[in-house]
Amino acid sequence: MTGTPMDHRQLPAWADTVGPGWAALLDALHRRLLALAADYRIETCERSLGGLRISVADRFDDHGYFDGHWADAAAELTDAAETAAGRTCEMCGAGGRPRFRGGQHGSWISALCDGCAADARTHAPRPRASAS
Repeated sequence: MTGTPMDHRQLPAWADTVGPGWAALLDALHRRLLALAADYRIETCERSLGGLRISVADRFDDHGYFDGHWADAAAELTDAAETAAGRTCEMCGAGGRPRFRGGQHGSWISALCDGCAADARTHAPRPRASAS
């Protein structure tokens, strides 16, 4: 764990850390994780190299034993969402792919559709969300 204020939150708390096109992916993952455990927690949810990286907190039973079934099920769901993000435009939600972008302040990779990739407004880096 990182010790940041965002530790131990569920996915809606992380919605402002990704583009609007991935909101539906996070919402669907949130509903699926709630079905597994209503008190699930996210350790990290971040954009990385044109994709999405999500880490779900471990769970333990009443006797303190690690819940491997939860870990396997949660990993399957987060893996699917991460894969879908790489094929979904982060800006609009249409089909997309990772693309290199850049400007005078550096370069980065974002998952974009053809239309958003051609839009000059998508060529500025997204500001990092505050850790509030």
